[in-house]
Amino acid sequence: MEFPDVAPYLLSTLPPVLRAIVKALGFVRAQEWLQHHGGINVQLPLYKSTALGLSDDELTRLVHLLDPHLDSNRRFWCPKADKILNIYRNAAIVNNAHCESIAMQARMYNLSSRQITNIRRNEDTRQIDLFD
Repeated sequence: MEFPDVAPYLLSTLPPVLRAIVKALGFVRAQEWLQHHGGINVQLPLYKSTALGLSDDELTRLVHLLDPHLDSNRRFWCPKADKILNIYRNAAIVNNAHCESIAMQARMYNLSSRQITNIRRNEDTRQIDLFD
């Protein structure tokens, strides 16, 4: 079973169910799929189904990775797509903090300056691993 290439850093920042979806489908495909199926209780079929809009390989990878999160009826609560977008947006805010002002980023991302400050602060306080 071949999985799409996804940056390990991105996967490490995601919650478990979202991590499994992104790992199984890839970042862009997961984002598209979550636009249609995010925020609801999704039942994974035993066999190929057109209801979820997944190919055979995608469905197989998704079932394999989501197995620990499925209930007895093969259902799981699918997170909304905005979680992926927020993580990506927050990473962009932190990465561009040195060349964009707080006010500029607040206008660009349609957030308040207080939110921008909090996002920058949360990313800056992470402890660096000494043995990495």
